[in-house]
Amino acid sequence: MRKKSTYLILLAIIAIVVALGYILNIAMIKKIVSGTTASISTPWILALSAACAFILTDNKYYWIMNIICAVMAAVILQIFVYGGAVTFWPVLYKTLAFLSVVYILNLAKIIITR
Repeated sequence: MRKKSTYLILLAIIAIVVALGYILNIAMIKKIVSGTTASISTPWILALSAACAFILTDNKYYWIMNIICAVMAAVILQIFVYGGAVTFWPVLYKTLAFLSVVYILNLAKIIITR
Protein backbone atom coordinates (compact mmCIF):
# COMPACT_ATOMS: atom_id res chain seq x y z
CA MET A 1 0.00 0.00 0.00
CA ARG A 2 1.28 3.46 -0.85
CA LYS A 3 2.21 5.87 1.88
CA LYS A 4 -0.42 8.39 0.79
CA SER A 5 -3.17 5.77 0.94
CA THR A 6 -2.06 4.66 4.39
CA TYR A 7 -2.09 8.23 5.70
CA LEU A 8 -5.53 8.94 4.26
CA ILE A 9 -6.98 5.70 5.67
CA LEU A 10 -5.56 6.54 9.09
CA LEU A 11 -7.05 10.04 8.83
CA ALA A 12 -10.46 8.55 7.98
CA ILE A 13 -10.30 6.13 10.93
CA ILE A 14 -9.41 8.96 13.33
CA ALA A 15 -12.23 11.12 11.96
CA ILE A 16 -14.75 8.27 12.35
CA VAL A 17 -13.67 7.55 15.94
CA VAL A 18 -13.90 11.23 16.88
CA ALA A 19 -17.28 11.61 15.18
CA LEU A 20 -18.65 8.52 16.92
CA GLY A 21 -17.29 9.80 20.21
CA TYR A 22 -19.27 13.00 19.84
CA ILE A 23 -22.40 11.38 18.39
CA LEU A 24 -22.57 8.68 21.08
CA ASN A 25 -21.49 11.20 23.75
CA ILE A 26 -18.44 9.23 24.94
CA ALA A 27 -16.87 11.45 27.58
CA MET A 28 -13.34 10.06 27.35
CA ILE A 29 -13.05 10.64 23.59
CA LYS A 30 -14.48 14.14 23.94
CA LYS A 31 -12.05 14.91 26.76
CA ILE A 32 -9.04 13.67 24.80
CA VAL A 33 -10.05 15.58 21.66
CA SER A 34 -10.68 18.84 23.50
CA GLY A 35 -7.42 18.56 25.47
CA THR A 36 -5.45 17.77 22.33
CA THR A 37 -6.92 20.64 20.32
CA ALA A 38 -6.24 23.03 23.19
CA SER A 39 -2.61 21.87 23.29
CA ILE A 40 -2.15 22.19 19.52
CA SER A 41 -2.72 25.92 19.69
CA THR A 42 0.30 26.55 21.91
CA PRO A 43 3.36 27.88 20.07
CA TRP A 44 5.70 25.57 21.99
CA ILE A 45 4.04 22.45 20.64
CA LEU A 46 3.83 23.84 17.10
CA ALA A 47 7.48 24.87 16.99
CA LEU A 48 8.88 21.70 18.53
CA SER A 49 6.76 19.35 16.45
CA ALA A 50 7.55 21.16 13.20
CA ALA A 51 11.25 21.07 14.00
CA CYS A 52 11.18 17.35 14.80
CA ALA A 53 9.09 16.56 11.75
CA PHE A 54 11.58 18.22 9.41
CA ILE A 55 14.76 17.14 11.19
CA LEU A 56 13.78 13.46 11.27
CA THR A 57 12.30 13.39 7.77
CA ASP A 58 14.42 10.68 6.16
CA ASN A 59 15.01 8.58 9.25
CA LYS A 60 14.34 4.84 9.11
CA TYR A 61 12.56 4.90 12.48
CA TYR A 62 10.63 8.13 11.83
CA TRP A 63 7.52 7.47 13.91
CA ILE A 64 9.32 5.81 16.82
CA MET A 65 11.69 8.78 17.07
CA ASN A 66 8.78 11.22 16.84
CA ILE A 67 6.88 9.41 19.61
CA ILE A 68 9.96 9.55 21.82
CA CYS A 69 10.44 13.26 21.01
CA ALA A 70 6.75 13.92 21.70
CA VAL A 71 6.80 12.30 25.13
CA MET A 72 10.07 14.01 26.06
CA ALA A 73 8.81 17.39 24.85
CA ALA A 74 5.53 16.97 26.72
CA VAL A 75 7.28 16.12 29.99
CA ILE A 76 9.84 18.93 29.63
CA LEU A 77 7.15 21.48 28.73
CA GLN A 78 4.97 20.35 31.63
CA ILE A 79 7.82 20.71 34.11
CA PHE A 80 9.62 23.84 32.92
CA VAL A 81 7.13 25.92 30.94
CA TYR A 82 3.78 25.20 32.57
CA GLY A 83 5.24 24.53 36.02
CA GLY A 84 2.85 21.76 36.86
CA ALA A 85 3.25 18.26 38.09
CA VAL A 86 3.85 15.60 35.48
CA THR A 87 0.55 13.74 35.42
CA PHE A 88 -0.89 11.43 32.81
CA TRP A 89 -3.57 13.57 31.17
CA PRO A 90 -1.61 16.78 30.45
CA VAL A 91 1.31 14.76 29.10
CA LEU A 92 -1.07 12.70 26.95
CA TYR A 93 -2.71 15.83 25.52
CA LYS A 94 0.63 17.42 24.68
CA THR A 95 1.98 14.18 23.19
CA LEU A 96 -1.09 13.71 20.99
CA ALA A 97 -0.96 17.36 19.93
CA PHE A 98 2.71 16.98 19.01
CA LEU A 99 2.04 13.82 16.99
CA SER A 100 -1.01 15.40 15.33
CA VAL A 101 1.06 18.30 14.04
CA VAL A 102 3.79 15.93 12.83
CA TYR A 103 1.16 13.79 11.09
CA ILE A 104 -0.47 16.78 9.39
CA LEU A 105 2.89 18.15 8.21
CA ASN A 106 3.92 14.74 6.91
CA LEU A 107 0.58 14.26 5.14
CA ALA A 108 0.88 17.71 3.54
CA LYS A 109 4.42 16.89 2.39
CA ILE A 110 3.27 13.62 0.84
CA ILE A 111 0.33 15.26 -0.95
CA ILE A 112 2.42 18.15 -2.28
CA THR A 113 5.40 16.08 -3.47
CA ARG A 114 3.47 13.32 -5.21
